Amino acid sequence: MKPHCCSALFFIFVGMMTITGVSGCASLKSVSDTLVSPAASQRSLSLDRQWVRSTLDKEFLLFRRTHRMAPVFFGDLVIQGNAIDGVVAFDRKTGSQAWRLSIENGVEGGAQLVDGRLYFGASDGQFYAVNAENGSVLWTFPVRAETLAPPTVDGGVVYFQSGADLVFALNASTGKQLWLYNRQTTAQLSIRSTTRPTVDQNLIYAGFSDGFLVALSKQTGALQWEKKLSRNIRFNDVDSTPIIDGKTLYVSSYDGSLYALNKESGEILWELSEGGYTPVTLGRDVLYYSTTGGAVHALDKASGRKVWSIAVSRGIATQPSLMGSYLVFGESEGALVVADARTGSLLTRFEPGRGILAAPLTVESSNEVFFVSNNANLYAMKLQFHRKADRLPWQTQGH
Repeated sequence: MKPHCCSALFFIFVGMMTITGVSGCASLKSVSDTLVSPAASQRSLSLDRQWVRSTLDKEFLLFRRTHRMAPVFFGDLVIQGNAIDGVVAFDRKTGSQAWRLSIENGVEGGAQLVDGRLYFGASDGQFYAVNAENGSVLWTFPVRAETLAPPTVDGGVVYFQSGADLVFALNASTGKQLWLYNRQTTAQLSIRSTTRPTVDQNLIYAGFSDGFLVALSKQTGALQWEKKLSRNIRFNDVDSTPIIDGKTLYVSSYDGSLYALNKESGEILWELSEGGYTPVTLGRDVLYYSTTGGAVHALDKASGRKVWSIAVSRGIATQPSLMGSYLVFGESEGALVVADARTGSLLTRFEPGRGILAAPLTVESSNEVFFVSNNANLYAMKLQFHRKADRLPWQTQGH
């Protein structure tokens, strides 16, 4: 398993905050209407808490853990893992618990749901396939290392990368190993994170702690090409999930740059000299990028030119999530933030306490946002407008 001398980097991002929330409801019209309507000046946009539940089976008083799994929907359930004791499913509307699966040291990296099965690697050294309806374990596979990113399921095969810089391909039905790619990196210092493998046609793309991005055969795991991206003295890691858009691949290194590459050859098309470890989020003509320097940028896809930027108030930002014309992201030491995706203007925020490291899950049709805080609490939020005259002064704080 590769050394993680810098594990503490993810634990210094969290701080003490108070929990705030308001009640009340107002219908949310289309974004284009609400932002330009004269009546909008008489209303305030708010993130209202619908319910909050601890994902822990019992109180945990030891050192802080890193909760980076984004919520997953299955029918009327929202499924959330923590990095302490397992995975739990709640009713999306009421927050009542449906099932719980106890796992030693929990699930940190994230999961993918396919055909009623939840696939994830856990911090007990096992990879799991679980029935999403009731939490029963269908099969496990011994990884013998932690898994720090979600898997990718494609064509009946599940692909994932372990913390030891290994990429596995397993039969999604049985858990039988199909192939293994061993990078055998020599990095002495690395960030405690890994890539989620990206499948595109016949290739798998993954980044590694030695600063390389590689393209592998989907069928055999054989190396097709590799590209050295990061050459920093400190951290070379290419840990962000590669994102494909047409013929272009976007990926970043933690301490280096964001790169746009030709997905077939690995040729660098443009580079932005600001590091990151979360995937970019694609818009129509722009992409949204959270940097390790504490910024969120909107960038022109073709050139990398900055369209607008947001300076994160506390810590660094999660991967942004698009919800119509809204951009939603968490601050590692602060709040859940909503901005105008077209201009970067900050619209509202909600303080959950101790910050957020996992990307929020948004539902545009119902204006809902689900996220897990650094306290391992799962929040169900609703984005809606309130008339300013109907709210008392203390109800506006934190929004």
